[in-house]
Amino acid sequence: MKKSTIKSFAFICTLWVSISGCESFLDVTPKGLDVLKTTDQFNGIFNNANLFSYLNIRNQPGGISSLLGSAEMPLFMGDDIFSSAGFLNAIPNVAWQNAFKWEANPYLPTDESNEWGAFYNQLYNYNLVAEGVMSSEGGTEAKKKELLAEAKACRAFNHFIVANLFGQPYNVNTATTDLSVPIVVKADVNASDFKRATVKELYDFVINELTQAIPDLQPKVYSRVRMSRPAAQYMLGMVYFQIGNYATALTFLNEAKVGLTEGPLPVKLYNYNTTMTVAAPKGWFNAAQPWRGASAYPLHYNSEENIFLRQLSVNSTVNRNCLFIKPTILALFASTDHRKKMFLNRNVSNGTVTLPGFIRNSPTSVNLGPNLPNLLLMSAECKARANDVAGAKADVEELRKNRMPAADATVTVTNQDDLVKFILAERQREYASTGMRWFDMRRLYKDVKFNNLDRTKNFDAETFTLTDERLTLKIPPQILQYNPNMVDNP
Repeated sequence: MKKSTIKSFAFICTLWVSISGCESFLDVTPKGLDVLKTTDQFNGIFNNANLFSYLNIRNQPGGISSLLGSAEMPLFMGDDIFSSAGFLNAIPNVAWQNAFKWEANPYLPTDESNEWGAFYNQLYNYNLVAEGVMSSEGGTEAKKKELLAEAKACRAFNHFIVANLFGQPYNVNTATTDLSVPIVVKADVNASDFKRATVKELYDFVINELTQAIPDLQPKVYSRVRMSRPAAQYMLGMVYFQIGNYATALTFLNEAKVGLTEGPLPVKLYNYNTTMTVAAPKGWFNAAQPWRGASAYPLHYNSEENIFLRQLSVNSTVNRNCLFIKPTILALFASTDHRKKMFLNRNVSNGTVTLPGFIRNSPTSVNLGPNLPNLLLMSAECKARANDVAGAKADVEELRKNRMPAADATVTVTNQDDLVKFILAERQREYASTGMRWFDMRRLYKDVKFNNLDRTKNFDAETFTLTDERLTLKIPPQILQYNPNMVDNP
């Protein structure tokens, strides 16, 4: 048992073309790898729907798949939510309950870590393509290079996301010694005893992979579930944004934005002044059933706001009514801001139960991958930090005029520091109770001027306090068990 994995990485082989289902690398040596000969077969690997979402999936012999869960830790660890025992305890995942409390050891010894598995279990696929596509048969050199680039960009982004859970936050002064996560670039089912890379090694790897990939990717968005050049440019911009290199981040975000025009698929903002004021089929919001929120919100793979889909489900938290937005965050919304309609203090099933606070009742997933709202917000903050006040206001107003009436969308702030703070608040409005806040918490924690974290969280009569150490999850016990030389986080 468990003779491969990053011993319990839950690597998955997804050979759509010639295998009816996936073999689990936990227990079974995969059969049929020799059928991967043609470029088309390598291309088919990317069409597995399991790669579009961060789900922890165990695949068994005979094509049977078991969904173990989704990687919802970032949502529970956010500083923008509170809860109550009667609601939080309804969550069957004890690790999430512990994470909400910022406990030092959220995972039980027997836990399958959805957060570890969901991000690492896809890597076998990308590494398989990276290792074999250039020697495949039947494809053009350009197509092979494109698929290699797609594999590199996808595995780079997965490393980046998981590093923001289990790796130390980026600190330029200590990055060469702080520990991040293992870098996995081999499709080797017998690999074992993985070592953690340093933060610098991890970010150097991610940046190099994306930089190498960008020239060979398709220049326009042609599918929301396949990698394109604008998607990879966004990712590279997001990486630099996360480590606080805002000038370089803006360069790649600008390049990404240029690539969104005149492509086969539209990438544009939805106007909530239309969609959130009428019910389906013309709109999303039924005022007679406000507990359903934006019930007709499009599926993410159809959303015109998305550039590339890497979906994180928050369905369990929504349906169990367990996480409530803090009143201080709710107060950030103007009364005319249509995003406020996605929160209600009633249960989502029928609106008959009054809750201790307002829950996000829609949508039930968030795209951690490239999307237009986050591109605009990152670009606006980069410009504001560079004292490009006019450019920053233009970006944030482009988003706001599609979220509220035009008369309320204008940004009147002119001071540079106040504008940065306003944009940070806009990020909280756009992504409240989605898990996206976790990335800002790590990024801003030691930002002397713009640190806007709330380090306390209420839980009935208890109060929990965030410490430096809890910005990084400890390595799950199962991972340490099968990797005895792996160093844990403090």
